[in-house]
Amino acid sequence: MIKAVIFDVDGTLLDTERLYMQGWKEGGALLGYNVTDEALLKTRAVNIEVAKQVFRECCGEDFPYDKVRVERTRISEEIIAASDPETLRMPKAKEVLLWLKERGVPIAIASSTAYAHTESHLRHAELWGMFDAAITSDQLPKGRGKPNPDIFLKAAELLGAAPEDCVVVGDTPADVFGGYAAGMKVIHIPDQVPANEETRARSWKVLEHIGQLPAALEEVL
Repeated sequence: MIKAVIFDVDGTLLDTERLYMQGWKEGGALLGYNVTDEALLKTRAVNIEVAKQVFRECCGEDFPYDKVRVERTRISEEIIAASDPETLRMPKAKEVLLWLKERGVPIAIASSTAYAHTESHLRHAELWGMFDAAITSDQLPKGRGKPNPDIFLKAAELLGAAPEDCVVVGDTPADVFGGYAAGMKVIHIPDQVPANEETRARSWKVLEHIGQLPAALEEVL
């Protein structure tokens, strides 16, 4: 029986992954670098050290990650701030959270985005007050973000639930690998990166969109 649900944020509850990718491309171009789709898809939801290595491999050893990241943040934040709350949310995301709250299921977020930005984005999308706990990568020891299991284990701890009683819902391979390593059931809802053999093998279920989540969970709640 499942007692708690842990959500990734970007690409799962919020339609922000495409905005971050746009920010990386425009930020890289401002500094004279071509940020490739290959690099961006490999760095979804991973910790910074992994991301830096991927960008060096895909965009050149001299890629100024920190400088481009500053520009990416500025550009993406401007786009997000101008977005309508309803369009910022993934379709049916709010309805799914309300469905879980009505059933008394504790829910948490486990995000690779820094806490301040995560809170700001969720507030703008009119979702922030719906969670019982929140943990973000900047609250973890350096290098222990996704795909390590730490963030999901901490979320379970904050909810007072055993790992085996939790479901992780996320869109990236990093969510799948991290949730699986934490000993939790994983529901994969791919956004920018399609499911593959490795992620399917570690997922309890693979869904097309978050609106399918209630039907998937009814059998275990």
